[in-house]
Amino acid sequence: MDVSTAQVPTNETAEIEAAKADARRFTPLYERYHADVFRFVHRRVRRMELAADLSQETFLKALLALPRYEDRGYPFRAWLYRIALNEVRMHWRKRKEVLMEIGRAEVFGLSEEIGTGTSEEDLLRLTSALSRLDETKAQLIELRYMDGMSFAELGQVLGIAEDAAKMRTHRVLAVLRTYLKPRE
Repeated sequence: MDVSTAQVPTNETAEIEAAKADARRFTPLYERYHADVFRFVHRRVRRMELAADLSQETFLKALLALPRYEDRGYPFRAWLYRIALNEVRMHWRKRKEVLMEIGRAEVFGLSEEIGTGTSEEDLLRLTSALSRLDETKAQLIELRYMDGMSFAELGQVLGIAEDAAKMRTHRVLAVLRTYLKPRE
C-alpha cells in the first residue's frame, strides 16, 4: 500500500479531525457538502449569486469554527445547514423580508401529511395557509418538508432536541389544519 494513500482519511470523522489539525484538509468536506448547502441556501434566497455568496460565507464560518466542532451524533451536514440557516436569517433580517417558495411536489406531499385534498383548489388553500405562518413556523415546514430533513437533523439545525422538533412540527401542522378548516 502506498504511504500517501494510507494517510488519506476514509471516513467523515477522520476527515473532520484532519481538517481540525490542518485547514487545508477541509477540501474533501467542502467538496462533499457544497452542492447540498448551495441548494439549501438557494431555496431560501432564490438568486444564484446571493446563494453562492451565502454558501461561501457558510463554509468560511464552518472552517473558522471547525476547531470547536464536536460530534454529537448528528450528521456533519446538519451542522453546516445550521450555519447556512443563520447566514440566510441574517441576510433576510437586514432586508426585513421573509421568503418561502415551494414547489407543487412539496405542497402535494405536505397536503398528504396534513390530510387535505389534492385538488388544485385544495393545494391553493394550503399555499395560502402557509403564507399565514410566521417565520419560525414556516422555517420548520420548509426544513422538514421541502428539504426532507429528519427530526434529528431538524433538531440539530434549529438547536433543539429531536423530540422538541417533532412536537413543534406537529403543532405547526395543527395550526395549518386550523387555517384550512372550512369557515362555518
